[in-house]
Amino acid sequence: ERSSSLRIERPTSLVIRQHRRNSLPSPSVIKAIVHTPDLERVRSFSLTRDGLKNCGDKIRRRSTYSIATSEGPDSLSTGATSSLESICQRQQFKVAIIGSAGVGKKSLKNQFATSEELYINNKNDSNRDQGEICVLMDDEESCVIFVDETELANQAENELVDSIVVVFSVVDNKSFKNGVRKIEMIRQEFEFEKPLFLVANKVDQARQRVVTEKDAKKVATRYNCKYIETSVALNHNVDQLLAGIIRQVRSRRQSSTYNPECEMTKDTKTASMFTKILLQKLMKIGHPDFLCTRLFDV
Repeated sequence: ERSSSLRIERPTSLVIRQHRRNSLPSPSVIKAIVHTPDLERVRSFSLTRDGLKNCGDKIRRRSTYSIATSEGPDSLSTGATSSLESICQRQQFKVAIIGSAGVGKKSLKNQFATSEELYINNKNDSNRDQGEICVLMDDEESCVIFVDETELANQAENELVDSIVVVFSVVDNKSFKNGVRKIEMIRQEFEFEKPLFLVANKVDQARQRVVTEKDAKKVATRYNCKYIETSVALNHNVDQLLAGIIRQVRSRRQSSTYNPECEMTKDTKTASMFTKILLQKLMKIGHPDFLCTRLFDV
């Protein structure tokens, strides 16, 4: 039975794909769905030979964790079971986004939450702080919890974040210098060895740019950071940054629990992967620029 009104109690069949904007429901309909307490959005990506592929955003119920897809309501019973298993197995990451005021930290977090530019075109949405985002990448789901600088300072020693993202504006040299000082403190004083990202935001304002890409890359290389240039206003490289964070954190967690002598006898596939990682690191020697700008290399 069809109804012209939106019924939240019934799973909504909706997949939001970045490359099919003309077929999307109106922004008001999408906002009503996503902002409903018992529904959540799941970002979906796949790493291919050609780079990162946006597989579309999915909407699912929080209560049943059933992912609503274009296959229709009849497929939800099976989808609910597989999705529930995914929820139970998903990893939880904690990521801090820090930087000077006005560099676009909150807008960046909000754009992480969707393939569409909803939070840029709507002032009310741009003020909505996205603290937690679900991401499905390469058939593995992760829940990314974002914290700000104040929350980072209050973290207990046993609850340290998995990654830190330092954002600066390319049109504000002071924000860049502040970002460099933060990175120095993170690496040298705090001895933070987990993934660290330096993000140059607002690259769409090319005429007002005062911080060069060359200078930013030097800092990233010196302190072993991943570097990327973004424009939240144009949704440029935002997906790449989100996927890069997840990729680096996953790799870090795997390497920290990896025991060659034990794992090689248990799983030849894992051993082969470990050898591949070593070869990739060998190839990076002497190519610092390649190292800092390739977010998906581990």
